[in-house]
Amino acid sequence: MERTKWLDGLRGVAAAIVAFDHYFMSDVWHPFVSYWSDPPENNRHLVQLQPIRILFSAHGMVTLFMVISGYAISISLLKARDTPQFLARVQSAVVRRAFRIYLPVLVTAGLAQVLYFLNLFHWEFDQGLVDDLPKPLSRPFAHLSWLLNYMADIINVVSFEYRGGINGQLWTMPVEFRGSNVVYLLIVGLGGWRAKTRLFALPLLACFFLWYGNWDIFGFIWGLWLAERANSASSASRETLSTGFEMAEYENGTSPLLSGPRTLSFCGGRKARSSKSRNCLSFSRIGSSMVFVVGYYLLCIGSDGHLAPEYKFLAIFNSPRWKDEWHIYHWCWKVTGSAMLVYGIGEFPCLQRPLNSRIVQYFGKISFSLYLLHETIYQLFRNPLRDIIYLALSGERYGTSGQAWGANPVAFHVCWWTTGIFLGCWVVVAAHFYTTYVDNRCVAFAKRVDRWLCS
Repeated sequence: MERTKWLDGLRGVAAAIVAFDHYFMSDVWHPFVSYWSDPPENNRHLVQLQPIRILFSAHGMVTLFMVISGYAISISLLKARDTPQFLARVQSAVVRRAFRIYLPVLVTAGLAQVLYFLNLFHWEFDQGLVDDLPKPLSRPFAHLSWLLNYMADIINVVSFEYRGGINGQLWTMPVEFRGSNVVYLLIVGLGGWRAKTRLFALPLLACFFLWYGNWDIFGFIWGLWLAERANSASSASRETLSTGFEMAEYENGTSPLLSGPRTLSFCGGRKARSSKSRNCLSFSRIGSSMVFVVGYYLLCIGSDGHLAPEYKFLAIFNSPRWKDEWHIYHWCWKVTGSAMLVYGIGEFPCLQRPLNSRIVQYFGKISFSLYLLHETIYQLFRNPLRDIIYLALSGERYGTSGQAWGANPVAFHVCWWTTGIFLGCWVVVAAHFYTTYVDNRCVAFAKRVDRWLCS
């Protein structure tokens, strides 16, 4: 697992699923709950079954972000751990991380506030989340004050609270920044430990936070552990290759590169033809396969508000610290699934290949912008466009989703999918240009600030 393309691709897939789900989530709920939920007449849809329900696991994709971020922000620092520039690189990473996250967020939140002020949104926001917002087309400075207070709230990683409303997807930003700083602290704090000790201690520390209900910290530490594991394997390979050169030159001058490298088995030694080695390899592959499957299964936990019938057995393993509270334990089980899924994919190159394709890599490149922008575009255009198409097909007003479905199911499906395809294309185009003209420039600006502070 280098700074692997497949991890970037997995992040792109996760961002695309979140954007796809948020298109439906405020209005059409049946894909997000279990096939076995009650009442039966409102459920029993094919999309509610595993493995299809992974396409409607937006919350599970958020936990994937945490694991991937933990790996991505740590792998380059771990490779520089034994260099004189290590501490300076960690300091630089901390500074740049803050600007990397919050500059694009400020642009997104500011744009949304301007659109709200101009009264251009066509969206029913959650009651209570926008009560403190000034009315549209009134008191411009009050809107500016609200925006600055909003940014202050999501920058405060010590005691942040959810302030959704017009920027509901941005609740993850303080979670992302807090987890990043935990990773930086552990990289420095454990830097003097032996590699084997770190590989043993990090999973224990991650499981402690999971037991406590801090699911996001678990995800980041697990990503750091994966990076430590990859870095240790890479260092061992380099040492083996270097030793091979030295021994070959000493013995007979034969280059290991010419004679061909030997392959390491999952048992830790050189690949042997003995039945014991083959059995070890087989059991390891079976175990990794099971880890992947179980992780995928956990990511498919729905948004029922309780453990669905096919997941009720998990209650036996709930931590007492979770206090049987849905808003804690569903995140904990999903981040456990994310950790297992990423580990499983890392063991199988055949699962990595689809994530390395050009289209998936493209989504990985624009994933942050895609995540930031999609809700704003839906809030502007989804409801008016959907209602117009439904009216043209059925001759009746849309009303509520239940009314529209009951009156004309064909028109209901056509209006939703036509609107979704159209807006989905616009979201991708907007994310492309946002990445080019906002996100990339924010990254460059963060680097300039870092150089200025360190000069």
